[in-house]
Amino acid sequence: MSVNTSSGCEWSATSSASWLTVTSGASGTGTGAVVFQVAPNTTGQARTASLSIGGQTFTVNQTA
Repeated sequence: MSVNTSSGCEWSATSSASWLTVTSGASGTGTGAVVFQVAPNTTGQARTASLSIGGQTFTVNQTA
């Protein structure tokens, strides 16, 4: 996911669930990229988590 912001503006990326992990780009300054990985869903239930990047929230829905 691309992060576009002003030069010198700091940002960070966090996940709300253990099955949704930030694999690179957990923080940065200015323009950058966040790479995340979604683990296979073996629960038999749909699940939802969110990524928070620079104050913006992105919802990730995964079916069973």
